[in-house]
Amino acid sequence: MTSACVIVIGHVDHGKTTLVRRLTGMETDTLAQEKQRGLSINLGFAYCRYPSGIVDLIDAPGHEDFIRAMVAGATGAQAALLVVSAVDGIAAQTLEHLRIAKLLGVPVRFVAVTKCDVQNAGDLNAGLATIRDGLNGLGLGDVPIIPVAADSEAGIQSLHHRLKRLLAEVPKTQSHSASFLPVDRVFTVQGMGTVVTGTLLGGDLAVSDAITLHPHNRPVTIRGLQSRGAARERVTHGERTAVNLRGIAAEEITRGDVLAAGGLCAPSSCMDVELTLLPDAPKPVKHMSDVRVLFGTTHAVATLRLMGGGQVEQGCAAFAQLRFGKPVTGYAGQRMIVRSLSPADTIGGAVILDPFSTGVKSGDKKRLAVMQATSGGDVLAIAHALCAQGRGSAMLAYAARIAQQSEARVLSDLGTAFEVIGRGEIAPAQAIADAQNDLLAKLKAFHAAHPLKRYAPRGEMMNRALSPLLGQFVENSLAVSEDIRIAEGQIGLASYDPAAVMTPLQKDRMVEIETQLRDGGTTPPGLSEIVQSNEDADLVEVLIASQSAVAMVNVGLNQQLVFHTASVSDAAHALREVFPPPTRFTTSQAREALNTSRKFIVPLLEYFDAAKVTQRDGDLRVMAGPAD
Repeated sequence: MTSACVIVIGHVDHGKTTLVRRLTGMETDTLAQEKQRGLSINLGFAYCRYPSGIVDLIDAPGHEDFIRAMVAGATGAQAALLVVSAVDGIAAQTLEHLRIAKLLGVPVRFVAVTKCDVQNAGDLNAGLATIRDGLNGLGLGDVPIIPVAADSEAGIQSLHHRLKRLLAEVPKTQSHSASFLPVDRVFTVQGMGTVVTGTLLGGDLAVSDAITLHPHNRPVTIRGLQSRGAARERVTHGERTAVNLRGIAAEEITRGDVLAAGGLCAPSSCMDVELTLLPDAPKPVKHMSDVRVLFGTTHAVATLRLMGGGQVEQGCAAFAQLRFGKPVTGYAGQRMIVRSLSPADTIGGAVILDPFSTGVKSGDKKRLAVMQATSGGDVLAIAHALCAQGRGSAMLAYAARIAQQSEARVLSDLGTAFEVIGRGEIAPAQAIADAQNDLLAKLKAFHAAHPLKRYAPRGEMMNRALSPLLGQFVENSLAVSEDIRIAEGQIGLASYDPAAVMTPLQKDRMVEIETQLRDGGTTPPGLSEIVQSNEDADLVEVLIASQSAVAMVNVGLNQQLVFHTASVSDAAHALREVFPPPTRFTTSQAREALNTSRKFIVPLLEYFDAAKVTQRDGDLRVMAGPAD
């Protein structure tokens, strides 16, 4: 069924509660304290049921002492009904409520002028004219005015007509797809337990759903649901809802807590925001000022850290961070009211850009660029700014959260301009191509400077400006395309062959070294015997890179050994002949079988273990594979 949510706003004692009662037949002053004082201090809820749908009416308290409740009531409202007394006209709290509604993005759709029956016709006409002039000055000149009198139903019927039209005119939108319900009331019902109420801003809720209470990060279960006095199995976004919770006491919940699902939110002590100061704010707001922030049903004190420092002037906007003394819960795109602490005046509004930010210095240009991109709402700009901040890459989930889009939608919008590089991260395709070209150029320069080296140390070729994941993606993508080769912490151009640039003397010397290794069998000469120069060391590396030789390490002696590849193959064949599976053998037995020493047999067997030629079981080994 179609529904709409309307908040009823206006100055104290202008007749909001009476008007809601006449429209709905429901009493919203339900607290004994409200009955006694004759004014609303808490939110009141009622609804009008029409054939075309239901309009929820939220009666916001008009007294300035209870402005927090008014802000809480405006959460989720799609329109405002302004109530003005024909006797008193536009008053202080009328203006305050209008400012708050505008800052929260809630449009005033109609104005009800009450108490029209307590004046004579002349005074009433003059009063209506004054109200009309006042509304014109507030930019509300086109909003319809409906006079309401206690002795006539004409005004009430006109309001009903307007509310019915509203059902067709207000778009059915939601803040996000995940369930998100700010708690505005909590109480206990005998026989049921803990009940919270609020307007469901996104997603659906269903009986038996598991959901999380923030900022406590407390898992709870929905025991029952009720909307507009009727039990429901499921409620959808935009509906006023009472939620019966299992597994938590009412005393553990307060107004400002949030029921949420789908990973939309988490407790946070730092938020990025775009602040707009009212033109009539008492004074500029300085960097590091303490302010009171109201959003959803939350109110909290925060320190305002302006990006760039300084101050923001009346009527101007600025990017800032809000640092809270305790964790709070919000979502990207959520609107806030900003008030001074003393005196308690509304000085402006803000929009959350990133609800899970981390503290940065006020002069952080990269973070400022992210805020600017987020404010503009362009997904491509947001992704580029996040990657610039994150050493070339960024989390897709992060970009989706602050862009207020699904991950699939973000990827679709980014198109071929970005690539997924793994572990949920994205990077610009051009940045990837630039990094690939940079690595290839570095390797080309390395090979030119060291013509006998098949590989360069991987760490020296790494671009430290890139995130580790992006650097790894660049290397892996070039390896897949066979532009480079990666081997044991080293990297080189796949097309580069040191043998192709060797001089005849170098080739002859490499043959000599290879012959020495081959003749050494399983007791090859040490490197100190073979290597007589830096060039000899490079030639040994060429043999290893070309797989003509195998490098091993005797860990106990901390000594590098080099075997000829044919000698290693011969050793494996000899062991298999002497110890055919499933015959087990010790290190000493293998040493005797190969007629070598412990210096060589230990690293050789460890090499066989790693290559799956042998299988080790404690001090014993067995040749891998089936028996001959």
